[in-house]
Amino acid sequence: MLRSHSALRGLLLATALFLSANANAATVTFNTVANSINRGGVYSGFYTLTIDSAMLLAMCDSRFAQVNPPVTWAADLWTYADIQAGAVGKYNSPSTPATLTKYSQAGWLFSQIGTLLPTDYSGQADIQEAIWRIMEPTYALVGAGATPWYTAATSGAYDSFDWTSVMRVVTPNPLVQSSVNVQEFLIGPGQTVVPIPAAAWLLVSGLGGLGVLRRLRMR
Repeated sequence: MLRSHSALRGLLLATALFLSANANAATVTFNTVANSINRGGVYSGFYTLTIDSAMLLAMCDSRFAQVNPPVTWAADLWTYADIQAGAVGKYNSPSTPATLTKYSQAGWLFSQIGTLLPTDYSGQADIQEAIWRIMEPTYALVGAGATPWYTAATSGAYDSFDWTSVMRVVTPNPLVQSSVNVQEFLIGPGQTVVPIPAAAWLLVSGLGGLGVLRRLRMR
């Protein structure tokens, strides 16, 4: 009987560890480019994703990766604590102080979307471009409004910005799926279904009415 209980405890522990290790796994579908703006042939701003059963707005942080709608892939959802602890993001492999800074700067930019009007699609695209430039420095900014955002984010003031209440990172796992270099996305801190009326894209997350954004490259 003792041996049986011990085996059961071991099985339960193994199951708990397995569930914990896989609690952040998700299935992601890219739906549309929503109200994003064409910036040099690439759409910048909010896009719509479905993560498991929740439809969300999201923003891409990887300018030179691409997927086209509709497409579905496997991903991990990372929090600030996860990335700080060394979780593998698209730009955090391996984890270094420089990569942590990139995500903090991007997190601060993401938090600033709440300062814009919900229909300021050009402003959203500017913030998106600034995030691309942070993550992939070879990217050349297109929108005139993107430069001030990039300059502010990289001023040194936000190198340790804690984005816990601001966003999560949706990292494809594996990074390349079906020979496609899949994009990484930034979403709000809660997996809340976002109602998307025809006339206005509601922005929601822990950003005080802000929103979960996204961008995807179209071929």
